[in-house]
Amino acid sequence: MAKWNNAEFGGLPSVVVAAHELKSPLALVRQMSLLLDDQAISETDAKRLRQQLIYTSERSLRLVDDLARVGNLNPALFPLEPLNPLAVCQQLAIELRPTLQLYQRQVCWPANRRRPLLVMANRVLLGRIVTNFLDNALKYSDPTLAVQVSLRQIGPRLRLSVRDYGPMLSRQEYRQLIDQLHQRKSIRTRPDSSGLGVFVASQFAEAMQGSIGLVRHRDGVTFYVELPVSRQLRLV
Repeated sequence: MAKWNNAEFGGLPSVVVAAHELKSPLALVRQMSLLLDDQAISETDAKRLRQQLIYTSERSLRLVDDLARVGNLNPALFPLEPLNPLAVCQQLAIELRPTLQLYQRQVCWPANRRRPLLVMANRVLLGRIVTNFLDNALKYSDPTLAVQVSLRQIGPRLRLSVRDYGPMLSRQEYRQLIDQLHQRKSIRTRPDSSGLGVFVASQFAEAMQGSIGLVRHRDGVTFYVELPVSRQLRLV
């Protein structure tokens, strides 16, 4: 198990890291746009390409928005309040439904609780953390298995986890993921990741007095965010 609250990118300017992360989706958008100009493709394929264009473009725009937020995490702009993380998950389930249907993927969301667990958080920032974890999980997880989202109270904090079933990480690769992630390096089993999404998530968590971390499994990784339980829980 490992935790971190900050991330460095080997001394590289953040604009270089952002360019690395945006290069692939922009190239994909260009390729799909060219394919749409091909009059030989079927209407079914054209519809699928348009849906992929929308998804890829929206994902890239979310990354740009996240980077703008990281640069201005003013408490006045992102106030903390007692928040039910289940409500955030339910909203994300609605927002992600078209994407999951498009790629025929499944996410298992936490079940409702009789007594909701409240955390001190910002709805926008928490939603972006979970979305970043889900983007990563859906990219690397076995497409035949559902990504698992779960909630668990650990003392005075609540852990919201996203469990993927991706490539197996050896102990050495696990240590590399922890030790080298701060230097913006990738590992053999997940070579396309720059670590920027995790950096963004760590900054958002820190702005909410929380932290992020990961757990290694034989068949994947769990990324999680831990946040303080709201004292108003006693009033619920």
